[in-house]
Amino acid sequence: MKALIYKGPKKVELQERPTPVCGPDDVLVRNVRAGICGSDVTAYLYDGKYVGILPDLEFGHEMVGYVYEVGKNVTCVEKGTRVFVNPMTCTPDPSASDRAGAFSQFVLVQYARLNDNIYPLPDALSFDDAVLIEPFSVGTHGKNIPQTKPENHVVIYGAGTIGLCALSGLIAQGNKKVAVLDMDDRRLQTVRELGGIGFNPKSGDVRNFLIGQFGEITKSHGSSAINIDVAIDCAGAPNIPEDFLNYAKLGAKLSCVALHKKSLLINFMQIMSSEAVIMGSRGYTSEDILEVINNLTSKKVNITKIITHRFKLTDAAKAFEIASNQSLAIKVVLDLE
Repeated sequence: MKALIYKGPKKVELQERPTPVCGPDDVLVRNVRAGICGSDVTAYLYDGKYVGILPDLEFGHEMVGYVYEVGKNVTCVEKGTRVFVNPMTCTPDPSASDRAGAFSQFVLVQYARLNDNIYPLPDALSFDDAVLIEPFSVGTHGKNIPQTKPENHVVIYGAGTIGLCALSGLIAQGNKKVAVLDMDDRRLQTVRELGGIGFNPKSGDVRNFLIGQFGEITKSHGSSAINIDVAIDCAGAPNIPEDFLNYAKLGAKLSCVALHKKSLLINFMQIMSSEAVIMGSRGYTSEDILEVINNLTSKKVNITKIITHRFKLTDAAKAFEIASNQSLAIKVVLDLE
């Protein structure tokens, strides 16, 4: 099979590799579409060791395709079934998700389990849309972890793929007031097209903007707060936790989806006085994935507008160069057909 191999910073190579052998409890999937994730770009630009992507190995983890071969003990799917493969559970090794093999023609789903590591796609859901299931699930988990309700006021930091996916999940569940902060005006236009309220911090004072959108309230000890219920960090900027605590109202929640590369100081007096909740959001659950598949199939939001570029697998090196340029690309997809 053809497989894209990670060779190190700024170098990927399309090679011939052995097709995985399908065991009695396994399913062999022929990949059709694959998305390039921010972690893939991190490996390409810097070093894969930071995200579990190692030299001379397959990588990629956003994939959809069809069942090519079924092990003799597998009854949950049939040959030819169109599927999403969950990279977090397709192998027993939990550290291998980022090198699951989305950029290879075939991927092996070990010990296949329905709606755990392999998910059938509805007939109405195309591969071109379904390729967003994985990042959409990450964003959906980011809004589900703090149990965001449709009536909640929400601010999202970052309008990259995950921030836009979190926004789409909120819009799909009925949230009307979702502000998204980003310094790229082109991405903020996408925010508005998806139904969010976009704001560029370079254009004015963030606190005044948020007060204008959500209102200001007074806490019990007399200090002011902004009427925001949930903040979702999809940017990873070091100022975000402090900014959140500076405006947090009683019981406000911060869902941390982004990767923070450095340790941060946290003011626990502010956490105590606001009863603020800071929680991590890692990956996704089966419930998140099923919610996303339903949202994509019913077209509650037009999330596919975040796909800015598509390339053949043979043009993967060019695809990674484009994906590495945030001013050009949001989501880049590889076609493996």
